[in-house]
Amino acid sequence: MEVSALPRTLLTASAVEAFFLLVMLGYGPLYLHVAWHADDFVASLAAAGPSLATFFGSTFWGHRVRAGGVRRVASIGLLGYVALGLWVFFDPGAIFYIVGVTAATLVSSALAPVTLTYLTHEGGDMGRRLAARMKWQSSGWMTGGLLGGWLVSVSHRAFPTMMLVLAAFMATEAILAIKAAPVALRFSSDQTGPIQRSHWMTVLLVVPFFLAYAGNEGFFINFSLYLHAVHVTPAWVGWSSSISTGLGWALAGSIGRWTDRIGGKTLLLGVLVGYVVMYLTMSLASSQMVVIVAFSLPLYPFLNIGIQRAVAESLPGHEHGGAMGIINGATGLATFGGGALMGGVDSLFGSQFIPWTAVGLVTAGLLAATGLYRRNPGPVAAD
Repeated sequence: MEVSALPRTLLTASAVEAFFLLVMLGYGPLYLHVAWHADDFVASLAAAGPSLATFFGSTFWGHRVRAGGVRRVASIGLLGYVALGLWVFFDPGAIFYIVGVTAATLVSSALAPVTLTYLTHEGGDMGRRLAARMKWQSSGWMTGGLLGGWLVSVSHRAFPTMMLVLAAFMATEAILAIKAAPVALRFSSDQTGPIQRSHWMTVLLVVPFFLAYAGNEGFFINFSLYLHAVHVTPAWVGWSSSISTGLGWALAGSIGRWTDRIGGKTLLLGVLVGYVVMYLTMSLASSQMVVIVAFSLPLYPFLNIGIQRAVAESLPGHEHGGAMGIINGATGLATFGGGALMGGVDSLFGSQFIPWTAVGLVTAGLLAATGLYRRNPGPVAAD
């Protein structure tokens, strides 16, 4: 039987996707602000629009992984990224940019849930497999942060050029996925029982993650505008992301092992405490460099792997497609809400209130997790 190259393609595509999203979400708002003179609120929609599309797209595609197959859904997502990069490169204005990237994201958002479904459907050491994907993602974030930060500091026109190059990479990945032999989803015995089938249970599990993600990504989206307002080079958006993801890459294997050992919910409780401390430090800091250093802490891998494992260990394998769609959709909705909220806060009250808004959101996430996870720890899939 032919061994499919599709699993490897999914992992390498995760690296390109991470680069893609870091550049689009991190520098898209600043690009509209500088190139098209959009105000801060409109500029924030450069990330908020596609983030909302991720919510609808991921939820839709996640529920269609079993019927459509891994190869087909993955190929659709990859081609969506190709369309997205081409649209940005030929962008004629701010409104066209927002509409185009939002529409393309409805398609590209298929990639993450199908990848996560494939990595978790068999149960067992899911944390380790998710950590392997996190390493690929971290490579993309780190490269995007360093290269993207440097190029954008040279010229804002580097942004659409980077998106075109990334579209070419995604086109290559799409060709590989289309040509690859199909892979089957096989569910292990510990992942087929009636554990927790309700999608509402998935939503409840995701609520603390959603609130924390809204705080973290809302700050990230507006980070370039925040640095611009305090006269610090926006290249630090990419550089701090590179530091954080480099540390996350080094820790990913250990995070996977810890998550398999203690469970996703316990890990999430710990990382939410870390986020509260981090954003309080940023809010109270008198030096902008303290803000940059704090934002470089590698907390995101713990949050990301933790929620994926928490949901996967609480559901039978055949429900992972829909569940992973809900998780990725929640990241989009949280990014939309957090980005728009902090963009509005910036416009109305000033950039100094952006970190305080993040404090409120991640604290709400911690309180929700304390109530939801301690009352309903849920089963942990056997290794």
